[in-house]
Amino acid sequence: MKKVINISLSGHPNMFQADEAAYDVLRQYLERARARLKNDPDREEVIRDLEQSIAEKLAVVVGSGVEVMGIADVNAVLEEIGAVDGDKGSGFADTADQPPRRRLCRIKEGQQIAGVCQGLSAYSSVRVDWVRLVFLLLATSTAGVGALAYVVMMFALPIVSTREEYFAANRDQAGQM
Repeated sequence: MKKVINISLSGHPNMFQADEAAYDVLRQYLERARARLKNDPDREEVIRDLEQSIAEKLAVVVGSGVEVMGIADVNAVLEEIGAVDGDKGSGFADTADQPPRRRLCRIKEGQQIAGVCQGLSAYSSVRVDWVRLVFLLLATSTAGVGALAYVVMMFALPIVSTREEYFAANRDQAGQM
């Protein structure tokens, strides 16, 4: 015999029936969300919105003919919502879903003047010859504004010794985010 629990999620008109295991998964998920948002001044509003979103997705499951939701139904909904920080299965979106942020640098290896074109080449994955050609065209066609931009980048960008160091540093940054 399974224990069935009635669930009411904030503001949603439907009551949902779930078995005990499914209820526990949902309760733990919401507790993790509350713990993650403990210092957020809008915590209650965010939790209410989260519960509303979960309720809307659960209503679709119930509308497809499921009377008592099981753990698989609840897990599918929570997986769709996303992972709570520190949780690999369900909750808020992790930063791993975001593309890594790359940083523009000057690269000394293979430089002809200051390594700005090498850095732009590595950053944009374009051959360095094309980047140099664009800078040459900009410098001549804009009456020196392109050359001025190059000089500004010469002093503003950090220096990296090799392309391998550049790619390793960007890989490390993506892992830290």
